[in-house]
Amino acid sequence: MLESILFYLLCFLISTGFVTYVSFCIRFWFGYKNYKPTISFKRQRVSVIIVARNEERNLPALFLCLQNQDYPKELFEVILADDDSDDNTESVAKLYQQEGLNLNYLKVLGRDKVISPKKQALEKAIELAKGDIILTTDADCILPITWISSMMSLFTDDVSMVAGYSRTLIPNWDKASILHKYEHLDFALTYMVLAGGYTLGRSWACIGQNLAYRKSAYEDVGGFSKISHLISGDDVNLMQLMRRKGHRIIFNFFPASFVHTHPVKSWKQLVNQRSRWASNMKYQLKFNPEFFFILLTMAFIYWGGIIMMLFNFKLGLLIFGIRILIEHIFVSYTRTRFGVTAKMMLFYPIWLLIQTFFLVFTMVLGQFNIFVWHGKKPYKRK
Repeated sequence: MLESILFYLLCFLISTGFVTYVSFCIRFWFGYKNYKPTISFKRQRVSVIIVARNEERNLPALFLCLQNQDYPKELFEVILADDDSDDNTESVAKLYQQEGLNLNYLKVLGRDKVISPKKQALEKAIELAKGDIILTTDADCILPITWISSMMSLFTDDVSMVAGYSRTLIPNWDKASILHKYEHLDFALTYMVLAGGYTLGRSWACIGQNLAYRKSAYEDVGGFSKISHLISGDDVNLMQLMRRKGHRIIFNFFPASFVHTHPVKSWKQLVNQRSRWASNMKYQLKFNPEFFFILLTMAFIYWGGIIMMLFNFKLGLLIFGIRILIEHIFVSYTRTRFGVTAKMMLFYPIWLLIQTFFLVFTMVLGQFNIFVWHGKKPYKRK
């Protein structure tokens, strides 16, 4: 009797997952097909803000990218918020100041006295910013020369935030390790879903490596004051604050805006990164219940098929196969937008095997705040 109840309950949950999954895939198809962004030719002042801690090795490449931007140099400034580095970050900044980059160097102290040093550094940099638009990236990113102009082209008068895409830099896919292939493909597949949400007018997530927003919108939501107790989330949680306040948020699908970042160096580093990202889920449940519901129903499919094999092996395999078929149909009409080639998709079976368990593992770690970010652990409320 109990076994029958569990079986039918599992069937109900899996069915709920498939209904949600298929319905959104269909809506995404129409969303991607009909999405036509409005382009703005208005030139606005921009403040590019980078928060860095001990990034002397990565900053020269980033500064070189910024020196060669095709956006008018008199309309953008660069603010480097040095999060109390103990390397030669300041010397690198001064060198590029001498070479003509409009760079403001800001030394930020007291990181041990705050929960989120990055938010503190961002706050101080934004206070000094002269631009109407704040454009953020990380010190280890590599930018196309069209980055600023492409991100700015979407700031029509009714847009408050533009989310961009960031992918890991893999010069040779054939020679890349399993770790780097997994990281690259996993992030691309995740963003295919997130970007699909943007085509429907839903902003679920973003990344600070490629993000732009109006300074006035930042001030309208009180900056980071409402999320200052969180060690991370200076991007996604700020976005949710703006969304709830009625600000319009869109996604930049133009490859001219895509940035590259260096891949992680180890599985441990990837687990730590994804656990930190997952730690924001409990706050996303408050900010955006719809996205949490979608993730939950997708989990019914992912794990439902595996658990179903304990009751009916053939039925479990069928569920797993249908999931794979749906994902391949979805990826087929979205992957080219994110630079995912057919060769990359040959890695899909390995990604599927790793992701099924890796996702759950990092989500559990994230909910218990088991991660470290720039030498700091999350604050635990008593």
